[in-house]
Order: sequence, then structure tokens, then C-alpha cells
Amino acid sequence: MSHRLAADHRRRASRTQTEIEALRRENAQLHKALAGRPVVDQARGVLMAAGAHGAQDAWEVLVDTSQRTNTRLRLVAEMVVAGAVDGPVAPHIAAQLRKSLTRHAAER
Repeated sequence: MSHRLAADHRRRASRTQTEIEALRRENAQLHKALAGRPVVDQARGVLMAAGAHGAQDAWEVLVDTSQRTNTRLRLVAEMVVAGAVDGPVAPHIAAQLRKSLTRHAAER
């Protein structure tokens, strides 16, 4: 009987450890997402000023540009904000931003 109890305890401990590791990974991902949030919100503001009609429209332009250029959303947002402050955005990102803004405006 004690062998069975010990085996059950090991299985539960292993499951608990697996759950803890999964929660740690999720926690790290959430922290990373929160850290990127301010720059994404700033980029949405820049795009709203550039012609997107609202926050949701600006979000869709960022996502569209990110997907079509295979560039992480946060990096696209950083380029948009830097472009508004420091000058030109990378040419391939700028071209896709223009296309996304135009496409999004035509859909409205």
C-alpha cells in the first residue's frame, strides 16, 4: 500500500510541477505583453492622427501591417512612434502602412 501512495504522490508532484512551469511561462508572456502596451497605444494615436478613424481602426492598421510585412506588432508600433518623432519609418513598413490605411479607409 505504501508503494502505491508514494507513486500517487510522485504523479501529483509531477503534475503540479508541470502546471507551475506552464504558469511561469504564461506570466512571462503577460509581462512582455504589458511592457509593449504603451508603445502600441502611442502608435495607435499616431495612426489616428494620420487618418485612421478611431482606436480600433488604428489597431487594425497596425495588425494588418504587422502581418503583411511579417514584422512583430510591437516592432511596427516602435517604428511608427519613432517615425513620428525622429523621422522616416523603414521603407517597407511605411509603404505597407500607407496601403493598410488606404485599404482600411476604403472598407469604411
